[in-house]
Amino acid sequence: MIRRNAQAPLDPATDAAQLLRRIGFATLALALPVAALVSRRAAVVLAPIGVVLLALAALIEEPGWFRSNLKRAILSRPGFVLIGLCGWSVLSLAWSPYTLSASEKASNLVLAVTLGFCGAAALPDRMRASNLNLAALGTGMAAIFALAITAYLALGPVAPTGEASSVERGVSIVLIMAWPALAWLLSRARGLSALGLAIVVGLLALTRFEDGEAVAMICGAIAFGAVSASRTAAVRVIAAGVGGLMMLAPLLPFLLLPVVARLSDDAGAAAQSLGIWVDVISRDPVKLITGHGLDTVLRGRTTGGLPQETPVTLLFETWYELGLVGAAAAATCLYFAILAAGRMPGALAAGGVAAYVTAFALAAMGFATLQTWWLMTLVAVALLFTAIARGQYRTDRPVAPRNGAPTPREARTTDAAPGETAA
Repeated sequence: MIRRNAQAPLDPATDAAQLLRRIGFATLALALPVAALVSRRAAVVLAPIGVVLLALAALIEEPGWFRSNLKRAILSRPGFVLIGLCGWSVLSLAWSPYTLSASEKASNLVLAVTLGFCGAAALPDRMRASNLNLAALGTGMAAIFALAITAYLALGPVAPTGEASSVERGVSIVLIMAWPALAWLLSRARGLSALGLAIVVGLLALTRFEDGEAVAMICGAIAFGAVSASRTAAVRVIAAGVGGLMMLAPLLPFLLLPVVARLSDDAGAAAQSLGIWVDVISRDPVKLITGHGLDTVLRGRTTGGLPQETPVTLLFETWYELGLVGAAAAATCLYFAILAAGRMPGALAAGGVAAYVTAFALAAMGFATLQTWWLMTLVAVALLFTAIARGQYRTDRPVAPRNGAPTPREARTTDAAPGETAA
């Protein structure tokens, strides 16, 4: 039962913080997936705005708590590894032949990591269910809207190139943001709503089968089922498999090339791409340690330094640009991230692991590896999972203080509205 506490004094600062937090979370969960269908730069603009609003809310409500959370996240073991990866990426600018474009790419990576740290530190210990419902609402609305636009483009007149590109990018964002929405609905035992969202998202994924999103979603669904069936074993296997695949990527072309070469002529492009990968490794094995520098794959293909058939997968780009050091840091980050997702409560564990597997599968197939809009989308997805994990029901009852009044921490972590108390 929720009742109005007439004796509780009004706190304009707390009310302002809660309003900013609601707007910031709505920007990430509701506005971003819908706006991405009509604007190619929606994620680039809206994700930073949402994080800034969340950080302002935390600074207004309790600055010391925000700073302590941020410090604890940075000084954690995964935080050190992630910062080390960013530092090595920036350091690789020293030997990259394309310093200007590589600097932009490095700054985008640093910005995404910074937003992730600040956004996670700004989220309260107890998120309101009214805020978290926006995750399912935004994804559902965006998925239905995307299906309608896709059907119109398929049956109607030929759309302009920019409009079609916005829809394709928006569909990819909706698909990856479906995992936290499904996890939230399942955590609240809303099975029919989760089933309806899964059907709509599944139909939407089928429209992107040729570009690999459907295959990536299937991989995520398999991971979801495996974690739901046996959480501990599945999480460890998936984390080790993803991290190991990143670490052993240079061996893949040597193992796959004989197999692909025996297939039909339709596999000629894949065989040629693997052959270039083998040639790059054999020609300059020393560069496997340091890499050639950030952004050398894309610029090399553009300027003719690398053949057009050069692989665009994240596995090749990481090793070619950042070498063993960068690949080891990336593999470690993925390993810890999947383990952390597997420790989330209830259905969040399966949804979090499925989201990581989907994103990794997309990047491994060469989809938007380190493009700014994709980095910002992944930041938004990570923050949605963090918020939903903090919105689960408590398993223990907080100890009441001696004077009977709630402590500031307890008042902030309840589901009551401003000026109300839970009874």
